[in-house]
Formats: sequence, C-alpha cells, structure tokens
Amino acid sequence: QALTLGLGRRAVAPHHRPDFCARALLDRARGQGGMSDTIEQRDIEVAKEDQVRINRFSRLNLRYDELDDEIQGLKKDVQTYKDAIEEAEGCMEEEGLLLRIGEAFTPVEEDVVTEKLGKLVSDSEEQLKVKTDQIEEVKTEMDQLKKVLYNKFGSTINLEK
Repeated sequence: QALTLGLGRRAVAPHHRPDFCARALLDRARGQGGMSDTIEQRDIEVAKEDQVRINRFSRLNLRYDELDDEIQGLKKDVQTYKDAIEEAEGCMEEEGLLLRIGEAFTPVEEDVVTEKLGKLVSDSEEQLKVKTDQIEEVKTEMDQLKKVLYNKFGSTINLEK
C-alpha cells in the first residue's frame, strides 16, 4: 500500500508496521528529497484521529490481502477435491482405488473416498463463505475510511493499491 503525501512525492507504508507515522511521511513529502522550489507546498495538519484512521486502514489493507490469498487457496482446494471426486467415480482399475497412508497404499471402496472428498468440498466451501463474508466487511470499512481520509486530505493521500 503506497501513500502519497504532499505534491509529487510518494512514500510507501511499511507492511510490517501499521503504526507508521503520517507526520514523518508528510515531512518527507513536503521538503526533503529535492522538490522544486517553484512548486507551492501545502501544509497539512494530521490530527491524532486521522492518524488512527490511517493506521486502521493500513491494518485493514493487510487483512484484506491475507483474506484474498486464503480465498484463492480455498477455491483451488475446492476445485482439486471436485476433480478428485470425478476421477474416483470414473476409476475402472482392477484393484480399485488405493489410499496413500504414509508411504503405503491400501485399497478403499469408492463410496468411502467420494464421501470423504464430498465432506472436504463442503467444509472448504463453508470456509470460503466465511472468508468471503469477512473480506466484504473489511472492504466496507476500508471504503468508509477512504471516504473520510480523501475528504480530509484530498489528492495528497493515495489509498489505492
């Protein structure tokens, strides 16, 4: 997540420290690093509640990315389980299905395999629904914070990915 504070300068919000100091970023953006003297600089006051909002947005942004990764993983798992069910149902081998336990393979009945895989699919889909609901809540709160912060700071702050 990058925050743009001041005119033309870009500061990167640290992912490992959501409690970064917006004041330091503003100071860096305002006068250090070779900004042209011909550009008029605006002094922006960052109140404590604004700093709290910026920190909250940073933490929510990290949570959003984590949830998004988890959702992608769960979608992949669901598809893998569904593919495995199709393969198990289409198996016409003489020895049937073999289940790997450690380094050994043991024969199992098709019904047991499809039942177990069906349970894995339903569990993963349930987790996917929970994570999707959580990411929607995070997104809603992020949108509210964006609205407040953009109203206060205008184009001097960038809360986009």
